[in-house]
Amino acid sequence: MRKARSVFIWAVVSLCLIVLITLPVNLQTQLITSITVVTVMALIKVLKGEGTWRLVALAFGTSIVLRYVYWRTTNTLPPVNQPENFIPGLLLYLAEMYSVAMLALSLFIVATPLPPRPSRAANPGRLPHVDVFVPSYNEDAGLLGNTLAAAKAMDYPAEKLHVWLLDDGGTLQKRNSGKLLEAQAAAARHI
Repeated sequence: MRKARSVFIWAVVSLCLIVLITLPVNLQTQLITSITVVTVMALIKVLKGEGTWRLVALAFGTSIVLRYVYWRTTNTLPPVNQPENFIPGLLLYLAEMYSVAMLALSLFIVATPLPPRPSRAANPGRLPHVDVFVPSYNEDAGLLGNTLAAAKAMDYPAEKLHVWLLDDGGTLQKRNSGKLLEAQAAAARHI
């Protein structure tokens, strides 16, 4: 019974919407209606209407867009027997309808937005342990020291942050260089 009532209500609302969108009115009436709708939408926005009021504002805006789509579809396309006018007109029309389709998709997102999630930073006990790996290959000792210092200075609880220097020291240049010990000492000072 409830499902049948819901389907009936949607059918009646859809029928009313189609009648309102296709209702022929003169330009002055359309202008007054549009200004009224935009004013009502602005009032809802200023009064910070949420929930049902937000949906009402979106419905008003969508009704204006649908009236435009109906007018654009029925009154402005050039005749098919004039291809020099029809082809550019059709391309412009298709671009506009693409924008309307993107509007329809975005309405699903903005109609009832999700509430903001609580920040994890509010509860530092629940933060995971983080490992930062710094790979190096023939890096200068100063650059390596700065990189490791920056990794350790990240805004994260020190007991949950682990910085690892990934360098096997196996390159011929490093094995033959006395600077390897200097780089290790500099890195150890920054850690």
